[in-house]
Amino acid sequence: MVRVDAAPMNAAFAWTRGVALAIPVLAVLAASMAACDESATSIAASEAAAAVASPVASAAPSAVAPEPPRPPDIIVDRSSVSIGREKVPMGEPGLANALVTLLSGQPAVAGESVDVVVMRNAKPSQVQGVLLALQAAKATGATVKTETRDGATAKLPVSFAKSLADCATVAWIAKDAAIEVWPAGGGKAKRVIRGLAGPDMTLGTEAMRSQGEGCNAPEVAVGAEDSMNWGLLFDLGTSALTAPGARASKAVLVPTAVPGRKLTL
Repeated sequence: MVRVDAAPMNAAFAWTRGVALAIPVLAVLAASMAACDESATSIAASEAAAAVASPVASAAPSAVAPEPPRPPDIIVDRSSVSIGREKVPMGEPGLANALVTLLSGQPAVAGESVDVVVMRNAKPSQVQGVLLALQAAKATGATVKTETRDGATAKLPVSFAKSLADCATVAWIAKDAAIEVWPAGGGKAKRVIRGLAGPDMTLGTEAMRSQGEGCNAPEVAVGAEDSMNWGLLFDLGTSALTAPGARASKAVLVPTAVPGRKLTL
């Protein structure tokens, strides 16, 4: 009788049984992993589609906001007026109508305060003509920029007011270069005689300050004979607005005035 050792057989049987049991487990794990892979692929595909559709992830460039309209460059000298690319000679017939036509067709003029660059050698009446054309084009005011005597550029805020308080100050540079100062409602004028180099700006400004004491009018009125150049009138206006104690913040340019008489705009 042959004896068979049972230990190796039992071991073999146990291993075979373990493998048999493990196969279904591995199959379940493999199926689960495949399902996970499919789910991950589906999620990745959905995220990619959302990224393409999303405007945030879009590579298309954003729209650039257009620049706001700006008024034309206006430059005044003794010989011409330039409005943008157009230049109109000062002596041209119908100059006033031509300026109104040019300004009325420009952007950012109506309802706005407009900058105007004026050379010192221009005549006061020429500057006044441009400002009147701006009023006709429905501008609300102007800022006149002019070179000062020391070479810097200063600004004179100009009001298009239709009337002034009776206590408002009026200053007029006469043809003999004297400065006449009086209240807009009429009254005795103070005369400041010519200085060594022209109108005495220091004493003229002091006379304007004295006249305006106790008056809270927001404007002063200034003007000059056409024998004077714009630079002198500009100096007087800016000095009046920047002098210590000055209450006014804008100037009204007047084309004509009679010292001591009530001012009519």
